[in-house]
Amino acid sequence: MRRATIAEYDRLADKLASLVAMMDYRFKNICVKAEEVSLLPITARIEGEDKNLEECATIGKDDDYHFMIFPKYDEDMMDIAVGIARVHPEFKQERKAMPVTVPDRNGEERNIDAKYILLTMPEVDDNRYDVLKEAVKVEYNLCKEQMEGANIVAQTKFATLAAGETKDDLDILKQELDKLNDEWNGKRDDIHTAKLKEIEDAHKKWLAEQAESNQQRREEEAARGESAATSMIIRGADD
Repeated sequence: MRRATIAEYDRLADKLASLVAMMDYRFKNICVKAEEVSLLPITARIEGEDKNLEECATIGKDDDYHFMIFPKYDEDMMDIAVGIARVHPEFKQERKAMPVTVPDRNGEERNIDAKYILLTMPEVDDNRYDVLKEAVKVEYNLCKEQMEGANIVAQTKFATLAAGETKDDLDILKQELDKLNDEWNGKRDDIHTAKLKEIEDAHKKWLAEQAESNQQRREEEAARGESAATSMIIRGADD
């Protein structure tokens, strides 16, 4: 197979890989779980200079739905909070503190309260559930169309290059192109399926919490009703 044909194949492979990677990146920024990638665009204005979040804070995860942002300097907390809100206004922010033990200058341990910002991913309620699924659909279809477009462009170039190839080499090229597209179409679809499951799981979590909250409220209302009825019985007995 000629070098020009191989080079065109490699360009198509790189293009398909980058398109799927971009879709994955956009999916991670359709925030459901706490994805570190979603924090990459965040900057904070510290002493007149824009700094990436990882330059001015330490990032941790409390669980799948929470980030813990520890400013390296407490006085930067407000600037970091503003930077987060500018990129992700949907994240709920709470200022917290947790006791930690650190060594002092003499090598002795001392207890301090480490201040941090707790970021909570927005709940996937019924309204947000529909919005998220539509956003995922748009990004998936865009990626699919772009991959199809990349193949059309490549096929046009392969058609021009075919004049210098043998039939056997053209058969091999077709087999390799089929394998290439099967691979990246499969990866694209797997990422899409995983994102939809992530949304479904978060929505089920919200529904379960709503059901538990409603059950607790009903129990509290029933308890108040029983208490009121008992009080009336007691007053009636006194009369």
